[in-house]
Amino acid sequence: MNKKISFAGPWITQKEIDYVIDAAKNGWYETYDMHAKKLENAVASYLGVKYGIATHSCTLALHLATAALDLGDTDEVICTDFSWVATAYAISYTGAKPVFVDIDPDSWCIDPQAIKKAITNKTKAIMLVHSFGHPAQMDEIMNIAKEYDLRVIEDAAPSLGAEFKGQKTGTFGDVGCFSFQGAKIAVSGQGGIFVTNDEAIYKKASLLASMGRTDSKAEFWSDMLGYQYKIANLTAALALAQVERIEELVAKKREIFSWYYERLKDARGLKIIKEKKDCKSNYCYPSILLQDGLSLSRDEVLKKLKALNIHCRPGFPRMSRFPVFEARYPNPQAEKVEKRGISLPSAGNLTREDLDFVCDSLLEIIE
Repeated sequence: MNKKISFAGPWITQKEIDYVIDAAKNGWYETYDMHAKKLENAVASYLGVKYGIATHSCTLALHLATAALDLGDTDEVICTDFSWVATAYAISYTGAKPVFVDIDPDSWCIDPQAIKKAITNKTKAIMLVHSFGHPAQMDEIMNIAKEYDLRVIEDAAPSLGAEFKGQKTGTFGDVGCFSFQGAKIAVSGQGGIFVTNDEAIYKKASLLASMGRTDSKAEFWSDMLGYQYKIANLTAALALAQVERIEELVAKKREIFSWYYERLKDARGLKIIKEKKDCKSNYCYPSILLQDGLSLSRDEVLKKLKALNIHCRPGFPRMSRFPVFEARYPNPQAEKVEKRGISLPSAGNLTREDLDFVCDSLLEIIE
């Protein structure tokens, strides 16, 4: 059996080990949240935002965003149809209804024109995703939001370090949310962070994330229904070390993409997703779209790669097809990526030789 070529995974150095050991030794008693606070400050400083709340996961950060914006069961939120389902579930947790729209075929991010066409008198917010680390078209999206007085939540889960026109993803809308899940660019195993520049939104989200506890009338007093969403200090220590290395991690991902692009840009039968003008992708998950002329299906290609111990990931199924949701629009571009999209291996332990093996194998399969 060939060496396993993992789809995703972290690049861990002595720095991460040292930080976790420090948290295990010293992150208790009066310093029980020391590393969590350092993480919040590090991310806020890196992004240039005022506030951060580190959470158990990005899903919980997204829920804090929808709850802090007071979305409810009479509201609709326009949402990309191409994402991990947490994007839509975070809307549904509030009782609001996700309205799924199509994606840009060149970035796999939400299509601004599809957003505009889907707006009704019930629309209260836009939930966009910076898909696989590629920035969405934030100038168009923010202009639409301003025109129709809509809130904007950026599901920036995999996009730490990505930029649109020189501005970091997660910093355009009312709230941005990032993930430290083990397959993301900066990891803690599980974890996420909610960021905002709005003090009122921050204060409400902080209250929600801490079980509504204020101690206003007695110790452990809770003034509102809340949740236990704060990150564990030990987990935060690992994320902190990764965040402090984020530019190094982005450079590594971009190097991996450059190797793929060099080998695959002229290949017949596939399209490689490359950053658009004014965008800096972190290339968390380098991706390709198989063209319609291929005799093999996408799933057959994945099966053949897996037989070589090369582990890739298929495009997301459209969330509008899930039993708990409904489809208002057909979203043909999202359908195409669902059926023909592949994200290639980009784990932190891969070498140039590993990626050459992936490319050689893929080209042999499709040719």
